[in-house]
Amino acid sequence: MGAHDRAVTNGGLGRLALLRFKPETRQSYVLLCTVLWSGLTFLVVHNCVLSTVVVQGKSMMPTLTPGDCRIVNCLLPHLRDYRRSDVVVIRDSVQNEFIVKRIVGLPGEQVQLRSGRVYVNGQVLPEPYLAAGTRTYSLQDRVITVGADSYFVMGDNRAESEDSRFFGNISRRDLVGIILQ
Repeated sequence: MGAHDRAVTNGGLGRLALLRFKPETRQSYVLLCTVLWSGLTFLVVHNCVLSTVVVQGKSMMPTLTPGDCRIVNCLLPHLRDYRRSDVVVIRDSVQNEFIVKRIVGLPGEQVQLRSGRVYVNGQVLPEPYLAAGTRTYSLQDRVITVGADSYFVMGDNRAESEDSRFFGNISRRDLVGIILQ
């Protein structure tokens, strides 16, 4: 056997070993690899890139209604920071569920709920996504400072929403992703 023959044989051992299988076994092997890689790809995409959520409850009406199915982009927040007005999915570890809310206050900002309006850093927050005539009330009239790596979130249906007015700021690590509109 010449030097050229050895190089081809040594370099193609995996290929030669696969060629020794019966055609039926080779097809099964290819099918198994395809299924495993497809499953792995699905899990990575579903958990790290895109996911889905079905809305339950009325806290985000009129933007989202009960039964709406939406896509959650889990990768985008790693490419850019969360922004005001982003509709996000939040992991509620206390009740072991996911909730959907809108970001109103960003890290380091001051949020105040006064006279039925939301103020951020002393300025009225324009909220075109709310139904006409929606008023925002709080049990306390105070200025809330949003902590570093935290967000102040609220539902669009303010009368039906349990949000940061009740449970405080949301840590960034509890945010799952941004709902694509």
